[in-house]
Amino acid sequence: MDKTVRERLFSMSEEKYRDFSKALIPGCDNMLGVRVPLIRKYARELIKENEDWQGLLEEDDLYFEETMLRGFITGIATAKEDDVKIARKKLNEFLPYINNWSINDGFCKEFRIIDKHHDEFINDIEKMTASKKEYVARAGLVLLLEHYVKIDMAGNKIARKKTVDRYDIDLESILTDEGVIEERNALQSDSDTSKVRYNNEALNSVYKGKYTDKILELVNRDFSKNGYYTQMAAGWLIAELFVVYPKAVWDFLNDKNNLKLDEVSYKKAIRKICESKIPTKQLKKYIVTVQS
Repeated sequence: MDKTVRERLFSMSEEKYRDFSKALIPGCDNMLGVRVPLIRKYARELIKENEDWQGLLEEDDLYFEETMLRGFITGIATAKEDDVKIARKKLNEFLPYINNWSINDGFCKEFRIIDKHHDEFINDIEKMTASKKEYVARAGLVLLLEHYVKIDMAGNKIARKKTVDRYDIDLESILTDEGVIEERNALQSDSDTSKVRYNNEALNSVYKGKYTDKILELVNRDFSKNGYYTQMAAGWLIAELFVVYPKAVWDFLNDKNNLKLDEVSYKKAIRKICESKIPTKQLKKYIVTVQS
């Protein structure tokens, strides 16, 4: 980043916040101590003031906050321009700058152009998750978590379930879901026999979203050689998907013949599921019993 930008970041730094943040990000010795919301706000300010936002990224970074700012500028500006070709290029240019979980996760959350173009980015993310580099793979997993998990079969964004109980991982209970029953009855009462079919679409809408299968396919690998932060992201992704489409994830975790996930990532997924406030106590107890 240029001298003017660096000086502005220095002016926003706090010594106590720097010491606090450094303790959370091992090995990060180039931190000034600027709060993340201020960096995000400054990124928006710079984009507004500079039509050539890419010119802001020409000089290399010296400090953690500069790299975080670079990520925010990239994410916010590409979403504003809505140019997939440029965004894909900038995504790949930013990846080498990621050297800790905070930069990684902050950038992935802000790379919102994906929300309009899921299909156009899925191949890039597939390559990222297959990478042997710790933070490239983590970036792919966190992009899936932030932008693909909560998409239903129609391509719309949905919320997590308010609660997940044992019936949510029971196929018989899914088949008795009121929404599924209503659609099935409507189809079966239709006089046009060409429209009377087994209601797979309704069942799938409860069981999984548009990208659920792809997410599980990409996370189903051994991340042990990638490193701790990739494995943590894999577990986190699975746990987050569980509170949206629990049955699909439960089947995935229990398909021992096809499960390739390494032990650390697997245990992290179970732990994160059980730490969540969404699954009931009874379900958590059942999960621990079955998975132990």
